[in-house]
Amino acid sequence: MLEQELLYAVTEETMIQQKTFENERLISAKGEKVTFDNISFIKCQLSGGNFEAAEFVDVKFDGCDISNCRFRNAYFKNCSFTNCKADGSNFCSAVFKIVEMENSSFVYCNFVAGLWEATITTDCDMKESFFSEVKFKKPVFHNVNFTSTDFFRTKLKSIDLSDCIISGIMLSDTFTELAGAKVNIYQAAELAKLLQVQIV
Repeated sequence: MLEQELLYAVTEETMIQQKTFENERLISAKGEKVTFDNISFIKCQLSGGNFEAAEFVDVKFDGCDISNCRFRNAYFKNCSFTNCKADGSNFCSAVFKIVEMENSSFVYCNFVAGLWEATITTDCDMKESFFSEVKFKKPVFHNVNFTSTDFFRTKLKSIDLSDCIISGIMLSDTFTELAGAKVNIYQAAELAKLLQVQIV
């Protein structure tokens, strides 16, 4: 069902709207520039798919595997990712507006040069992902694993990372990314090592 919908949407340049796809298995799907409006993906496997420049509005991903997918220049608004696996996916230059991510894995993901606005990320694994040159506007992070994540040239001002794991994060030589970020006392002690500050 989903494969036919995607083929028609790509060929006829139409959108897919008001649909629920459940237990679909579609490897290397082709959904470039397709608009998905009011869609629910439930326990679907879409790994390796190409959704570059696609638009997702009012879309729910629940229990889905979207690992190693291409979402470069994609647009997400009023969307949610719950209990999903997106490891290795490319979200380079993607826009996230009013998006919720919960209990999901985004390990090794590429979010470079994207925009995150009014997003809420809870209980997610984002270790070793790339967030360089991302623009954050009032994001919320709760219990997110950012171990060895790259925040090069990304301003973290006013962002509360106090209950996240930020061990080994990568920053510029000047560490200006951290200016104004909110961290707890233990994180501050670890970050002081980057600045070669000795706490006595």
